Amino acid sequence: MTEKTRRRDLFRPLQLVGLSLLCGLFAGVVTLIATGAFTDKVMRMVDKGTYGAIPPWNLAFIVTGGIFIAALLILSILILAVDPSDFTKTHDRPVLYDAADESVAGQQDAAGAAAAADAGSAGTDEPAVGSEADDADDASGSASPTAS
Repeated sequence: MTEKTRRRDLFRPLQLVGLSLLCGLFAGVVTLIATGAFTDKVMRMVDKGTYGAIPPWNLAFIVTGGIFIAALLILSILILAVDPSDFTKTHDRPVLYDAADESVAGQQDAAGAAAAADAGSAGTDEPAVGSEADDADDASGSASPTAS
């Protein structure tokens, strides 16, 4: 009997909901801190009814819910992109990369390397970068002294 990796084994539903909830709570706490919900001035204005915008706690609940739903959807879609049977295999390339893309990229790299080799062997009389002429200039003391 062969063991098959199931999609549920990759990421359990409770883990998915828990991670999404943590993302939402983090966004809610950041919203509370950014809106000044813990300051006396803002809380007094909310109590008096003179606060002109959405109260910070209400805004934090809205942001928490929105981020929870967004994280839940994004994580679910990312889990669907992975084939459970490929999960146990080792990959030397990106998971969503097609084999046809690799062959085209390999052909382009080979053609580019051949063109660079042809251009490099054109037979110029100029010294190459880092040649002996450059080393002789550096040895003569033309380089600026370094601070110790």
